[in-house]
Amino acid sequence: MGSVKAAGNGVNSVSYSEVSAGPANNNNISQKSLDAAAGRPASSWWLSAALMFFSGLAWVVSIPLLMVALGGSLQPHLGWMCGICTALALFSVLVQVEQWIAACGVFLVSFGSASQALAWQPMLFAGLATWMALLNARQQVCRPSPWLLELQYQKYAGYHMRSELHGALETVREGKSFFACHPHGILSVGWISNVVWGRQFHKSVGRCFYLIDPTLRNKGLLAKLFLDAFEGPHGGLRDTSSETMQSLMQQGESLCMVPGAYQEATRFSYGKERVALLQRMGFVKYCLRHGYRLHPVYTFGEAETYLTLNGFDEFRLWLNSKGIPTVAFWGLPWCPLLPRRDLELLTFVGPPLELPKVAQPSPEQVEEWHGKYVQALQELFDKHKAQAGKPDAVLEIF
Repeated sequence: MGSVKAAGNGVNSVSYSEVSAGPANNNNISQKSLDAAAGRPASSWWLSAALMFFSGLAWVVSIPLLMVALGGSLQPHLGWMCGICTALALFSVLVQVEQWIAACGVFLVSFGSASQALAWQPMLFAGLATWMALLNARQQVCRPSPWLLELQYQKYAGYHMRSELHGALETVREGKSFFACHPHGILSVGWISNVVWGRQFHKSVGRCFYLIDPTLRNKGLLAKLFLDAFEGPHGGLRDTSSETMQSLMQQGESLCMVPGAYQEATRFSYGKERVALLQRMGFVKYCLRHGYRLHPVYTFGEAETYLTLNGFDEFRLWLNSKGIPTVAFWGLPWCPLLPRRDLELLTFVGPPLELPKVAQPSPEQVEEWHGKYVQALQELFDKHKAQAGKPDAVLEIF
């Protein structure tokens, strides 16, 4: 782990602490006070919370809901516990095959079991499981929705006291740019609010493709409704597979992703600025191969979005390596899924590293430019931490 501590340098004449009192750590601050500080009506925040809740629910609950539905169709013969365990075992196999094959498998297993039970509940569970599997098998589940995009522009940004994009935006060029965003946090709230669904980021960057975990993008069930609706002239959401990244780079498209992914989520600890980057070199290799501009991007405030239960880090990191996220978190006391709102999310874009185009970069070249990128991220962090109200913050690099 690398750890560097530097004093704040007062980058701007007006600091974050002069704009507001800083991230509120007092849970007793009323919602009315927060809305007044942000200069918006309380009803506007509730709309933001509703959109944040349902989109988050689609991400988090889809796969467990499928497990419950499939397990429910099996429970007349196996019982609930064995039914759910069997559903998990089937899912671990079906997730590896083509989605139409998986949908056929879910249909045969669920209705085969439910049809032998003299009750309507198993049939209902079988229908739900099959519908979700068929939804997942479709390449596109809905058309692009400019209306939903506009709603997300407004409401995601309106959830927190402030959600803003800053930094070296004048250095951004359309095409052949790679934006590596940090930190992942628990649910990448800053990335969602200020980057993927950030109006200013879209205007600054132009057409860009935002890369997420292949299972979430291609097998995300209900989440695909939000992901497919996002498509448009501004770009779209794609998976982080090597094939997808290289295909987009061959076309000169701009890309944006969170390199730390699940590993960074596992390292998350409330109030600590942490990134998992030392072993993440693949994106640098691809940027070298295609001669891309590489921008570091950092969001202050992400570290305060959720509280977590920590411990057993090595075991959880091992599970993450198998594609199993392992985080126990809660945000608002009355709704753990929603992030804490008494904070400000400030995202800063750094100037680019101009990488040479090297068809087959050597490990030494990748390591060299990865080191330069880590240094650029550290400099971005140190330059803006005072502006973000954290002059004494330390960036921990794992």
